Parts: sequence; C-alpha cells; structure tokens
Amino acid sequence: MTNQPSSSSQPAPAPKAQQQQQQTQKQQPQNNGSGTGNNGRPQVRTPEPRQSKDRIINGHRGDGSDRSPSTPGHLAPFDWEDFEARYEEALADADLQEQELLKEFEDLVKFFNVWASAASVNDTERGVKRLQTRERYVKIAEQSLSQKKKHLSEVVRAFQSALALLSQN
Repeated sequence: MTNQPSSSSQPAPAPKAQQQQQQTQKQQPQNNGSGTGNNGRPQVRTPEPRQSKDRIINGHRGDGSDRSPSTPGHLAPFDWEDFEARYEEALADADLQEQELLKEFEDLVKFFNVWASAASVNDTERGVKRLQTRERYVKIAEQSLSQKKKHLSEVVRAFQSALALLSQN
C-alpha cells in the first residue's frame, strides 16, 4: 500500500511544514488543558495546504495531478435518452423471453393433458378388464356352488329313499 494523503485536493505537506508541525506539537502542554481531547491525547490540527504558483481557478491544478485514483474528475453529462432506450430494449427482450417461456409452458401443458388422458383411458380399460375378470370369477363360483347344491340335494334324496326303504322293511 502506498502512503497517499487522505484528502484528494490537498498535497502532502512539505518537509519544512512537517518539522514546524512537530515542533508546535512538542511545545503544546500534555495535560488536560485546552490542547487535549476527551481521551487524554493531544489534539492536532491539520495544517492548511500551501498555495503554490501552479494552482489555477477554484484551487485545482490544470493537469489533474492532485487527484487521487478514486477521484473520477470531470463527469460527462449522462445520456438519459440512451439509458431509457436501452431500458426499453431490455424490457422488450425480457417480454419476448417471457412470451417464449409461456408458449413452451402451454406446449408442455398440452403434452401433459395428452399423457393424463391416455393414462386415464388406460386406467379405465384396465378397470373394465378387472371388473370382467371378477364377474367371470363370480359366475364360475356361482356355477360351482349351484353344482354342489344340486349334488347335495341328490345325496339327501338318496338318503331319504334309502331310509324309506329301510323303514318299510
């Protein structure tokens, strides 16, 4: 880091000015009189910059050498019309991108609806097949039960006829 003066418009004090400042600091009393601050340290006044011959109107050099790197210097007038045009162009681009995204979203929604309806049709077909399978199972079970009932009723008639024959004898 380089040591640069803290103020961009004030040059560093000359060596003689620094010596004079140090001498005045030594001569100031170190007690809590008018020359000390709240923390007990002596208050030091920053020396005023020396006016040199090469300064021109308003206290600035013409060559710009007294500016620090962070001082921008003269600012050109801002082109608000160009700024507004760029802003409107950026908004138009964002609007186009948004429209493209909405179109893509609509297409994806269409695909989703086709998929959902196809899945619904498929589920409906599977549901119908399951119902038909259950109906077939129930019909077969009813036929089997009917055959067992018929068989058991024949067995009961056979026993009844056998008992009737035995009771006659």
